[in-house]
Amino acid sequence: MTCPWIPIRALGGAVAVVSAAIAGTFLSAGPAQALTCAAPPGAPASIVEIDGTTGCGANTDATSGAWGYSDGGVGFADASSGAFVIGAGLSGGVGAGESRGGQLAAVGFGADALALGVLDDPAAAVVLAGPQSQAYVGDGADPMLCEGAASAAVNFATGRSCVVIGTFRYATP
Repeated sequence: MTCPWIPIRALGGAVAVVSAAIAGTFLSAGPAQALTCAAPPGAPASIVEIDGTTGCGANTDATSGAWGYSDGGVGFADASSGAFVIGAGLSGGVGAGESRGGQLAAVGFGADALALGVLDDPAAAVVLAGPQSQAYVGDGADPMLCEGAASAAVNFATGRSCVVIGTFRYATP
């Protein structure tokens, strides 16, 4: 019998490397281009900021938190029913997330990057996309999609994951 979490552990190293690179980008980002849309729990909010081709948005009900961040891209987060969502778009990328009761992070980095996360059920997921790549995570009934040169998606509730780095491609069955 095989453990269904082994693929997640194997993917963890790749996700950690990509996450560290993205964190470095956040730390070195210039404040003049960056936009942050924050809608923490406590009151319903709908925030949108646009500056040229850079934009962010955050929608939330009183029980949830949504944070959109953009530095030369588009970051959008939509959260309800106790969810916490982060969407970040960097250097031309798009990171968008929507969750009902779950925790979700979607980060798109580079030209033509699209990281899209949707969780209709309480769950936890991470979606990352690099230049010319797409990563998607759906609810428990939806398939995952990782394609391009650098993308990864993990749904911790279902144990499903995929990762693409160059010619390396991996997806849980």
